[in-house]
This record gives sequence, C-alpha cells and structure tokens, in this order.
Amino acid sequence: MYSVGDTIIYTTYGICKIVDQIQREFNGQLKNYYILRPIHDPKASLQVQVDNPLTNEKIKVLLTKDEIYSLIGTIPTLKSYWIENENERKKQFSSILRSGERCEIIRIIRSIYDHQIELKERGRKLHACDEQYFKDAQKMIDEELNYVLENNPKSILDYIIDELEYAN
Repeated sequence: MYSVGDTIIYTTYGICKIVDQIQREFNGQLKNYYILRPIHDPKASLQVQVDNPLTNEKIKVLLTKDEIYSLIGTIPTLKSYWIENENERKKQFSSILRSGERCEIIRIIRSIYDHQIELKERGRKLHACDEQYFKDAQKMIDEELNYVLENNPKSILDYIIDELEYAN
C-alpha cells in the first residue's frame, strides 16, 4: 500500500506522485482510488483503483541510486536475444514493457541495439515497430535514471555502450 506523497512508477504513464486518495462508489460499493499526477505533466491526473490486482502490477517503487548502479553493472552479463517471428517478438516486448521489469527492459534495449548493429553491417535497417519498442524502452528507463540520479545526462543506451566497451 502506498501513501499520499509517494513517488512511484505507473508503467503506462511513467513517474507519478500520489497526490490524493479518495473513495468513489462503483456498482453500489465504495472503492478506494489513488489520484496520480505524472511528474512531466502536472495538469494531468489519473484515478487508479487501490485494490485492483491489475493496477497493483503496474505500480512500481522507484529504484534507489544503489539499485540503479547495480542494474547498470549487470549490463555486460545480460544475454542479448532476438525473436525472429515478428508477432512473437511484438507480444514478448509489449508484455515486458507493461510489466515494468527494469532488467528485462534493458535486455530489450540491448537486444534491439545488437540487432540494429547486425542489420547495419548488412546494409539494412530496423523495422519501424522495433524502433518504437527501442524508444519506448529507453524512455521508460531513462526517465527513472534521470529522476533518481537527479538529471543525469547519460541515457541508458550510453551506459549499455560503455558497459559493452568495458567488457571487451
């Protein structure tokens, strides 16, 4: 359970502050809702049902600085993978992005980055959908990195490249 004033990640919207908790009647029952305000859009607000299991899966606690540095340190050990079947790849990548699991999101970034390098060597480019997954995954991780590390100018892609070069 979270409290008013907590800063969390709501996987579909990014970093949000819980600004209020209210009760509303729904189908004759009182339900508790968090009112979330995305940090990058202070005019927007979201109402999220407190006791809904699907909602609770989407709410994540922000990583600490130590957890972020530990996660970055795992980059060289993360195995890149590529799913050749485009529909399966879309399904897998979408599921990972919805889950908000940072390690797996970084694996998506690394996998697409590695695949992009392979394609470039053959004079080809990424599919538009893979480019979008790459951007979405990078945005999710970069937003948390920048917030927790207090506007660190490096993107997760910079960390991945640095870690890969260091490992070689």
